[in-house]
Amino acid sequence: MSSKRRRRPARRAKPEPKRPAETVEITKIAQQGDGEGTLADATRIFVPLTLPGDVMRVQPGAKRGDGIAGSILEWIEQAPRKDPICNVYGSCGGCQLQHVPEADYQTWKSDAVRTALARHGLSVELSPLRQVPLNARRRATLSLVMTADGPVLGFNGAYSDRVIGMDGCPLLAPALADLWVPIRAFCASVFTAPMRADIRMTAAQPGSVEIVIATDKELDLGLREAIAAFSETHDIARFCWQLPGTPPEPVVQRRPVLLAIGKAEIEFPVGGFLQPSSEGESVLQSLVMDGVGKAKKVADLYCGIGTFAFVLASTGKHVMAADDSAPQIAALDQAAGRAGLGGHIGAEVRDLKDSPFEAAAFAGIDAVVFDPPRAGARAQAECLADCGAATIVAVSCNPATLARDLRILVDGGYRIDSLTPVDQFPMSYHVEAVAVLRRD
Repeated sequence: MSSKRRRRPARRAKPEPKRPAETVEITKIAQQGDGEGTLADATRIFVPLTLPGDVMRVQPGAKRGDGIAGSILEWIEQAPRKDPICNVYGSCGGCQLQHVPEADYQTWKSDAVRTALARHGLSVELSPLRQVPLNARRRATLSLVMTADGPVLGFNGAYSDRVIGMDGCPLLAPALADLWVPIRAFCASVFTAPMRADIRMTAAQPGSVEIVIATDKELDLGLREAIAAFSETHDIARFCWQLPGTPPEPVVQRRPVLLAIGKAEIEFPVGGFLQPSSEGESVLQSLVMDGVGKAKKVADLYCGIGTFAFVLASTGKHVMAADDSAPQIAALDQAAGRAGLGGHIGAEVRDLKDSPFEAAAFAGIDAVVFDPPRAGARAQAECLADCGAATIVAVSCNPATLARDLRILVDGGYRIDSLTPVDQFPMSYHVEAVAVLRRD
Protein backbone atom coordinates (compact mmCIF):
# COMPACT_ATOMS: atom_id res chain seq x y z
CA MET A 1 0.00 0.00 0.00
CA SER A 2 1.37 3.39 -0.91
CA SER A 3 2.47 5.63 1.93
CA LYS A 4 1.62 8.75 -0.08
CA ARG A 5 -1.28 10.72 1.23
CA ARG A 6 -4.18 11.16 -1.07
CA ARG A 7 -4.75 14.71 -2.10
CA ARG A 8 -8.12 16.12 -1.27
CA PRO A 9 -9.90 17.46 -4.31
CA ALA A 10 -9.59 21.22 -4.59
CA ARG A 11 -12.61 23.07 -3.34
CA ARG A 12 -14.47 24.87 -6.03
CA ALA A 13 -14.99 28.54 -5.44
CA LYS A 14 -18.59 29.26 -4.70
CA PRO A 15 -20.18 31.20 -7.53
CA GLU A 16 -21.18 34.70 -6.60
CA PRO A 17 -24.92 35.03 -6.11
CA LYS A 18 -26.73 36.48 -9.08
CA ARG A 19 -27.45 40.15 -8.60
CA PRO A 20 -31.01 41.34 -9.11
CA ALA A 21 -31.81 43.46 -12.14
CA GLU A 22 -31.64 47.22 -11.68
CA THR A 23 -32.55 50.37 -13.54
CA VAL A 24 -29.35 52.09 -14.66
CA GLU A 25 -28.58 55.41 -16.33
CA ILE A 26 -25.45 55.55 -18.47
CA THR A 27 -23.32 58.54 -17.54
CA LYS A 28 -20.28 58.16 -19.82
CA ILE A 29 -18.47 55.93 -22.31
CA ALA A 30 -15.73 54.00 -20.56
CA GLN A 31 -12.21 53.25 -21.76
CA GLN A 32 -13.14 50.09 -23.71
CA GLY A 33 -16.05 51.79 -25.48
CA ASP A 34 -18.88 50.41 -23.30
CA GLY A 35 -21.38 52.71 -21.62
CA GLU A 36 -20.79 53.08 -17.88
CA GLY A 37 -23.35 53.49 -15.12
CA THR A 38 -23.57 52.87 -11.38
CA LEU A 39 -25.62 50.33 -9.45
CA ALA A 40 -27.40 51.12 -6.19
CA ASP A 41 -24.39 49.94 -4.15
CA ALA A 42 -22.02 52.21 -6.18
CA THR A 43 -20.60 49.32 -8.25
CA ARG A 44 -19.58 50.40 -11.76
CA ILE A 45 -21.43 48.54 -14.51
CA PHE A 46 -20.41 48.43 -18.17
CA VAL A 47 -23.10 47.99 -20.83
CA PRO A 48 -22.04 47.61 -24.48
CA LEU A 49 -23.45 49.82 -27.24
CA THR A 50 -24.97 52.42 -24.94
CA LEU A 51 -24.65 56.19 -24.65
CA PRO A 52 -24.74 58.80 -21.89
CA GLY A 53 -28.42 59.50 -21.20
CA ASP A 54 -29.58 55.96 -21.93
CA VAL A 55 -31.78 54.46 -19.20
CA MET A 56 -32.56 50.74 -19.09
CA ARG A 57 -33.23 47.73 -16.92
CA VAL A 58 -29.94 45.86 -16.72
CA GLN A 59 -28.99 42.37 -15.58
CA PRO A 60 -25.61 42.56 -13.78
CA GLY A 61 -23.22 39.82 -14.85
CA ALA A 62 -19.59 38.78 -14.50
CA LYS A 63 -16.75 40.90 -13.15
CA ARG A 64 -15.08 43.12 -15.73
CA GLY A 65 -12.07 45.18 -14.69
CA ASP A 66 -12.94 47.25 -11.65
CA GLY A 67 -16.68 46.79 -12.22
CA ILE A 68 -19.08 44.28 -13.71
CA ALA A 69 -20.62 43.64 -17.12
CA GLY A 70 -24.28 44.23 -17.74
CA SER A 71 -26.82 43.14 -20.33
CA ILE A 72 -29.92 45.08 -21.33
CA LEU A 73 -33.26 43.59 -20.34
CA GLU A 74 -35.52 46.50 -21.25
CA TRP A 75 -35.05 49.96 -22.69
CA ILE A 76 -36.63 52.83 -20.78
CA GLU A 77 -35.06 55.79 -22.57
CA GLN A 78 -32.54 56.11 -25.40
CA ALA A 79 -30.31 59.08 -26.21
CA PRO A 80 -30.06 60.11 -29.90
CA ARG A 81 -27.61 57.87 -31.72
CA LYS A 82 -26.09 57.35 -35.15
CA ASP A 83 -27.27 54.55 -37.43
CA PRO A 84 -24.66 51.76 -37.70
CA ILE A 85 -23.07 51.17 -41.10
CA CYS A 86 -22.54 47.42 -40.63
CA ASN A 87 -25.11 44.61 -40.51
CA VAL A 88 -23.24 42.71 -37.77
CA TYR A 89 -23.04 45.72 -35.47
CA GLY A 90 -23.69 44.56 -31.93
CA SER A 91 -22.40 41.02 -32.43
CA CYS A 92 -18.96 41.64 -33.97
CA GLY A 93 -16.35 42.64 -31.39
CA GLY A 94 -15.01 45.55 -33.44
CA CYS A 95 -16.32 49.06 -34.09
CA GLN A 96 -17.73 49.52 -30.59
CA LEU A 97 -18.53 53.19 -31.26
CA GLN A 98 -20.60 53.03 -34.47
CA HIS A 99 -23.62 54.38 -32.66
CA VAL A 100 -21.92 57.48 -31.20
CA PRO A 101 -22.90 60.79 -32.87
CA GLU A 102 -19.95 62.29 -34.77
CA ALA A 103 -19.31 65.32 -32.53
CA ASP A 104 -19.48 63.17 -29.39
CA TYR A 105 -17.26 60.57 -31.05
CA GLN A 106 -14.50 63.08 -31.80
CA THR A 107 -14.71 64.50 -28.29
CA TRP A 108 -14.51 61.02 -26.75
CA LYS A 109 -11.40 60.12 -28.76
CA SER A 110 -9.60 63.27 -27.62
CA ASP A 111 -10.83 62.85 -24.05
CA ALA A 112 -9.35 59.33 -24.00
CA VAL A 113 -5.93 60.95 -24.43
CA ARG A 114 -6.66 63.72 -21.91
CA THR A 115 -7.77 61.20 -19.29
CA ALA A 116 -4.61 59.13 -19.71
CA LEU A 117 -2.47 62.26 -19.34
CA ALA A 118 -4.37 63.41 -16.25
CA ARG A 119 -3.67 60.11 -14.51
CA HIS A 120 0.01 61.03 -14.68
CA GLY A 121 -0.48 64.64 -13.65
CA LEU A 122 -0.16 66.05 -17.16
CA SER A 123 -2.44 68.68 -18.66
CA VAL A 124 -1.91 69.58 -22.33
CA GLU A 125 -3.98 71.51 -24.83
CA LEU A 126 -4.57 68.97 -27.59
CA SER A 127 -4.54 69.72 -31.30
CA PRO A 128 -7.73 68.77 -33.18
CA LEU A 129 -8.30 65.06 -33.81
CA ARG A 130 -6.92 63.89 -37.15
CA GLN A 131 -9.14 61.30 -38.85
CA VAL A 132 -8.74 58.81 -41.71
CA PRO A 133 -11.40 57.50 -44.12
CA LEU A 134 -13.47 54.47 -43.12
CA ASN A 135 -12.59 52.16 -46.03
CA ALA A 136 -8.82 52.53 -45.71
CA ARG A 137 -7.61 49.53 -43.67
CA ARG A 138 -4.81 47.84 -45.63
CA ARG A 139 -4.17 45.05 -43.13
CA ALA A 140 -6.61 42.80 -41.28
CA THR A 141 -6.67 39.43 -39.51
CA LEU A 142 -9.81 37.42 -40.18
CA SER A 143 -10.93 34.40 -38.19
CA LEU A 144 -12.25 31.26 -39.88
CA VAL A 145 -14.06 28.23 -38.48
CA MET A 146 -15.33 25.39 -40.63
CA THR A 147 -18.75 24.07 -39.67
CA ALA A 148 -20.99 21.33 -41.03
CA ASP A 149 -22.81 24.07 -42.94
CA GLY A 150 -19.66 25.55 -44.45
CA PRO A 151 -17.05 28.21 -43.61
CA VAL A 152 -17.76 31.02 -41.17
CA LEU A 153 -15.42 33.94 -41.90
CA GLY A 154 -15.31 37.17 -39.95
CA PHE A 155 -14.10 38.62 -36.66
CA ASN A 156 -14.54 37.46 -33.08
CA GLY A 157 -17.54 38.56 -31.09
CA ALA A 158 -17.20 41.04 -28.24
CA TYR A 159 -15.39 39.46 -25.25
CA SER A 160 -15.64 36.09 -27.02
CA ASP A 161 -13.74 33.69 -29.28
CA ARG A 162 -16.90 32.93 -31.27
CA VAL A 163 -16.45 33.85 -34.93
CA ILE A 164 -19.14 36.18 -36.27
CA GLY A 165 -19.74 35.36 -39.92
CA MET A 166 -20.09 38.25 -42.35
CA ASP A 167 -19.81 39.02 -46.05
CA GLY A 168 -17.32 41.85 -45.72
CA CYS A 169 -16.17 44.77 -43.59
CA PRO A 170 -16.76 48.46 -44.47
CA LEU A 171 -13.40 49.42 -42.97
CA LEU A 172 -11.26 47.48 -45.45
CA ALA A 173 -9.46 49.08 -48.37
CA PRO A 174 -10.80 47.90 -51.74
CA ALA A 175 -7.81 45.58 -52.37
CA LEU A 176 -8.74 43.56 -49.26
CA ALA A 177 -12.52 44.00 -49.43
CA ASP A 178 -12.51 42.40 -52.89
CA LEU A 179 -10.81 39.28 -51.49
CA TRP A 180 -13.36 38.52 -48.75
CA VAL A 181 -15.70 36.28 -50.74
CA PRO A 182 -12.94 34.58 -52.78
CA ILE A 183 -10.86 33.72 -49.68
CA ARG A 184 -13.96 32.25 -48.01
CA ALA A 185 -14.59 30.07 -51.06
CA PHE A 186 -10.94 29.02 -51.08
CA CYS A 187 -11.14 28.00 -47.41
CA ALA A 188 -14.31 26.01 -48.10
CA SER A 189 -12.37 24.00 -50.68
CA VAL A 190 -9.32 23.18 -48.52
CA PHE A 191 -10.59 22.96 -44.92
CA THR A 192 -13.01 20.55 -43.28
CA ALA A 193 -15.03 20.89 -40.08
CA PRO A 194 -14.10 21.68 -37.33
CA MET A 195 -10.82 23.25 -38.54
CA ARG A 196 -9.96 26.84 -37.66
CA ALA A 197 -7.54 29.37 -39.09
CA ASP A 198 -6.45 32.99 -38.84
CA ILE A 199 -6.07 34.77 -42.16
CA ARG A 200 -3.80 37.81 -42.21
CA MET A 201 -4.19 39.96 -45.32
CA THR A 202 -1.96 42.92 -46.11
CA ALA A 203 -2.16 45.28 -49.08
CA ALA A 204 1.15 47.11 -48.88
CA GLN A 205 0.14 49.08 -51.96
CA PRO A 206 -1.88 48.38 -55.13
CA GLY A 207 -0.68 45.13 -56.69
CA SER A 208 1.26 44.07 -53.58
CA VAL A 209 -1.01 41.85 -51.51
CA GLU A 210 0.24 39.25 -49.02
CA ILE A 211 -1.91 36.54 -47.44
CA VAL A 212 -0.72 34.49 -44.44
CA ILE A 213 -2.94 31.63 -43.23
CA ALA A 214 -2.10 30.40 -39.73
CA THR A 215 -3.55 26.95 -38.96
CA ASP A 216 -2.62 23.44 -37.87
CA LYS A 217 -3.50 21.91 -41.25
CA GLU A 218 -0.37 20.48 -42.91
CA LEU A 219 0.58 21.44 -46.43
CA ASP A 220 0.40 18.78 -49.13
CA LEU A 221 0.71 18.83 -52.91
CA GLY A 222 -2.99 19.40 -53.51
CA LEU A 223 -3.06 22.34 -51.09
CA ARG A 224 0.04 23.88 -52.66
CA GLU A 225 -1.58 23.64 -56.08
CA ALA A 226 -4.78 25.24 -54.77
CA ILE A 227 -2.77 28.12 -53.28
CA ALA A 228 -0.92 28.62 -56.57
CA ALA A 229 -4.17 28.68 -58.53
CA PHE A 230 -5.81 31.13 -56.12
CA SER A 231 -2.78 33.43 -56.22
CA GLU A 232 -2.76 33.45 -60.01
CA THR A 233 -6.51 34.07 -60.30
CA HIS A 234 -6.58 36.91 -57.75
CA ASP A 235 -3.15 38.40 -58.44
CA ILE A 236 -1.70 37.72 -54.98
CA ALA A 237 1.96 38.71 -54.78
CA ARG A 238 2.78 36.34 -51.88
CA PHE A 239 0.76 33.57 -50.19
CA CYS A 240 2.18 32.03 -47.00
CA TRP A 241 1.19 29.13 -44.76
CA GLN A 242 2.02 29.09 -41.05
CA LEU A 243 1.88 26.09 -38.70
CA PRO A 244 1.81 26.58 -34.90
CA GLY A 245 5.22 27.55 -33.48
CA THR A 246 6.82 28.08 -36.89
CA PRO A 247 7.47 31.14 -39.06
CA PRO A 248 5.26 31.66 -42.12
CA GLU A 249 6.35 29.62 -45.16
CA PRO A 250 6.01 31.40 -48.52
CA VAL A 251 4.18 28.85 -50.68
CA VAL A 252 3.81 31.19 -53.63
CA GLN A 253 5.81 34.35 -54.31
CA ARG A 254 4.89 35.67 -57.73
CA ARG A 255 6.76 38.95 -57.18
CA PRO A 256 8.09 41.01 -54.25
CA VAL A 257 5.58 42.69 -51.95
CA LEU A 258 6.58 46.33 -52.39
CA LEU A 259 5.97 49.43 -50.26
CA ALA A 260 7.03 52.94 -51.29
CA ILE A 261 8.08 55.39 -48.53
CA GLY A 262 9.82 58.62 -49.37
CA LYS A 263 12.44 57.94 -52.06
CA ALA A 264 12.66 54.23 -51.18
CA GLU A 265 10.82 51.14 -52.33
CA ILE A 266 10.92 48.46 -49.63
CA GLU A 267 10.54 44.75 -50.25
CA PHE A 268 8.08 44.03 -47.45
CA PRO A 269 9.28 41.08 -45.32
CA VAL A 270 7.03 38.08 -44.71
CA GLY A 271 4.56 38.91 -41.94
CA GLY A 272 6.04 42.39 -41.50
CA PHE A 273 4.32 45.35 -39.84
CA LEU A 274 3.00 48.49 -41.43
CA GLN A 275 0.59 51.21 -40.37
CA PRO A 276 -3.13 50.28 -40.67
CA SER A 277 -3.76 52.68 -43.56
CA SER A 278 -1.68 54.68 -45.99
CA GLU A 279 -3.76 57.76 -45.09
CA GLY A 280 -3.02 57.29 -41.39
CA GLU A 281 0.65 56.68 -42.17
CA SER A 282 0.79 59.99 -44.07
CA VAL A 283 -0.73 61.83 -41.11
CA LEU A 284 1.83 60.38 -38.71
CA GLN A 285 4.71 61.10 -41.08
CA SER A 286 3.58 64.71 -41.48
CA LEU A 287 3.32 65.21 -37.70
CA VAL A 288 6.75 63.65 -37.15
CA MET A 289 8.37 65.78 -39.85
CA ASP A 290 6.78 68.94 -38.43
CA GLY A 291 8.01 67.98 -34.95
CA VAL A 292 11.56 67.21 -36.05
CA GLY A 293 11.74 70.44 -38.04
CA LYS A 294 15.23 71.49 -39.11
CA ALA A 295 17.09 68.85 -37.10
CA LYS A 296 19.92 67.35 -39.15
CA LYS A 297 20.67 64.19 -37.16
CA VAL A 298 17.69 62.12 -35.99
CA ALA A 299 17.37 58.85 -34.07
CA ASP A 300 14.40 56.68 -35.15
CA LEU A 301 13.71 54.11 -32.43
CA TYR A 302 11.35 51.14 -32.97
CA CYS A 303 11.77 52.07 -36.64
CA GLY A 304 10.19 48.94 -38.19
CA ILE A 305 10.60 48.96 -41.96
CA GLY A 306 11.40 52.68 -41.97
CA THR A 307 8.01 54.41 -41.84
CA PHE A 308 9.68 57.58 -40.56
CA ALA A 309 13.34 56.86 -41.35
CA PHE A 310 12.85 56.99 -45.13
CA VAL A 311 10.81 60.20 -45.03
CA LEU A 312 13.45 61.81 -42.82
CA ALA A 313 16.37 60.59 -44.93
CA SER A 314 14.65 61.58 -48.19
CA THR A 315 14.84 65.23 -47.04
CA GLY A 316 18.59 65.01 -46.43
CA LYS A 317 18.58 64.20 -42.72
CA HIS A 318 20.93 61.57 -41.25
CA VAL A 319 19.07 58.86 -39.35
CA MET A 320 20.19 56.40 -36.68
CA ALA A 321 17.53 53.66 -36.83
CA ALA A 322 16.94 50.69 -34.52
CA ASP A 323 14.34 47.92 -34.15
CA ASP A 324 14.24 44.42 -32.66
CA SER A 325 13.05 42.79 -35.90
CA ALA A 326 15.99 41.51 -37.96
CA PRO A 327 13.88 40.93 -41.12
CA GLN A 328 12.54 44.49 -41.02
CA ILE A 329 16.00 46.00 -40.47
CA ALA A 330 17.35 43.89 -43.35
CA ALA A 331 14.53 45.15 -45.61
CA LEU A 332 15.26 48.73 -44.50
CA ASP A 333 19.00 48.39 -45.21
CA GLN A 334 18.45 46.91 -48.66
CA ALA A 335 15.88 49.54 -49.63
CA ALA A 336 18.15 52.35 -48.42
CA GLY A 337 20.95 51.03 -50.61
CA ARG A 338 18.75 50.75 -53.70
CA ALA A 339 17.44 54.29 -53.15
CA GLY A 340 20.89 55.80 -52.70
CA LEU A 341 20.15 56.59 -49.05
CA GLY A 342 22.70 54.24 -47.52
CA GLY A 343 24.84 57.18 -46.46
CA HIS A 344 21.88 58.78 -44.68
CA ILE A 345 20.54 55.79 -42.70
CA GLY A 346 22.46 53.62 -40.26
CA ALA A 347 20.28 50.79 -38.93
CA GLU A 348 20.84 48.11 -36.31
CA VAL A 349 18.90 45.27 -34.71
CA ARG A 350 18.40 46.07 -31.03
CA ASP A 351 15.89 45.11 -28.35
CA LEU A 352 15.13 48.52 -26.88
CA LYS A 353 13.14 47.05 -24.01
CA ASP A 354 16.01 45.00 -22.56
CA SER A 355 18.91 46.96 -24.08
CA PRO A 356 17.85 50.60 -24.46
CA PHE A 357 20.32 53.15 -25.79
CA GLU A 358 21.96 55.00 -22.91
CA ALA A 359 21.87 58.80 -22.89
CA ALA A 360 25.46 59.01 -24.16
CA ALA A 361 24.46 57.25 -27.40
CA PHE A 362 22.53 60.37 -28.43
CA ALA A 363 25.53 62.72 -28.38
CA GLY A 364 25.26 64.84 -31.52
CA ILE A 365 21.63 63.80 -32.14
CA ASP A 366 19.32 66.77 -32.68
CA ALA A 367 15.98 64.93 -32.45
CA VAL A 368 14.69 61.52 -31.42
CA VAL A 369 11.57 59.79 -32.78
CA PHE A 370 10.18 56.71 -31.03
CA ASP A 371 7.13 54.61 -31.95
CA PRO A 372 6.97 51.61 -29.59
CA PRO A 373 4.41 48.78 -29.39
CA ARG A 374 1.42 49.09 -27.04
CA ALA A 375 3.57 48.32 -23.97
CA GLY A 376 5.36 51.62 -24.50
CA ALA A 377 9.02 52.55 -24.04
CA ARG A 378 9.57 52.89 -20.30
CA ALA A 379 13.22 51.76 -20.25
CA GLN A 380 14.18 53.78 -23.31
CA ALA A 381 12.26 56.84 -22.07
CA GLU A 382 14.22 56.76 -18.81
CA CYS A 383 17.45 56.97 -20.82
CA LEU A 384 16.08 59.63 -23.16
CA ALA A 385 15.14 61.80 -20.18
CA ASP A 386 18.87 62.39 -19.62
CA CYS A 387 19.90 62.81 -23.26
CA GLY A 388 20.80 66.13 -24.85
CA ALA A 389 18.51 66.00 -27.88
CA ALA A 390 16.59 69.25 -28.27
CA THR A 391 13.47 67.51 -29.58
CA ILE A 392 11.73 64.20 -28.92
CA VAL A 393 8.72 63.05 -30.95
CA ALA A 394 6.70 60.25 -29.33
CA VAL A 395 4.26 58.23 -31.45
CA SER A 396 1.97 55.80 -29.65
CA CYS A 397 -1.08 53.59 -30.22
CA ASN A 398 -1.77 53.42 -26.45
CA PRO A 399 -2.58 56.65 -24.56
CA ALA A 400 -1.96 54.96 -21.19
CA THR A 401 1.67 54.00 -21.86
CA LEU A 402 2.25 57.21 -23.84
CA ALA A 403 1.22 59.26 -20.79
CA ARG A 404 3.55 57.22 -18.57
CA ASP A 405 6.49 57.75 -20.95
CA LEU A 406 5.74 61.47 -21.31
CA ARG A 407 5.74 61.82 -17.53
CA ILE A 408 9.24 60.34 -17.46
CA LEU A 409 10.46 62.77 -20.11
CA VAL A 410 8.81 65.79 -18.49
CA ASP A 411 10.40 64.89 -15.16
CA GLY A 412 13.73 64.79 -17.01
CA GLY A 413 13.37 68.40 -18.16
CA TYR A 414 11.36 68.21 -21.38
CA ARG A 415 8.14 70.13 -21.98
CA ILE A 416 5.28 68.98 -24.18
CA ASP A 417 5.09 71.39 -27.10
CA SER A 418 2.16 69.76 -28.91
CA LEU A 419 0.05 66.60 -28.78
CA THR A 420 -2.19 65.45 -31.62
CA PRO A 421 -4.65 62.53 -31.35
CA VAL A 422 -5.00 60.46 -34.54
CA ASP A 423 -8.02 58.27 -35.27
CA GLN A 424 -6.22 55.39 -37.02
CA PHE A 425 -8.91 52.88 -36.05
CA PRO A 426 -12.29 54.46 -36.90
CA MET A 427 -15.33 53.50 -34.82
CA SER A 428 -13.24 51.58 -32.27
CA TYR A 429 -12.04 52.69 -28.85
CA HIS A 430 -8.41 52.73 -30.04
CA VAL A 431 -6.72 56.08 -30.56
CA GLU A 432 -3.18 57.00 -31.57
CA ALA A 433 -1.29 60.16 -30.66
CA VAL A 434 1.85 62.07 -31.59
CA ALA A 435 3.56 64.22 -28.93
CA VAL A 436 6.36 66.69 -29.61
CA LEU A 437 8.63 67.56 -26.68
CA ARG A 438 11.32 70.24 -26.46
CA ARG A 439 14.19 70.82 -24.08
CA ASP A 440 14.69 74.53 -23.43
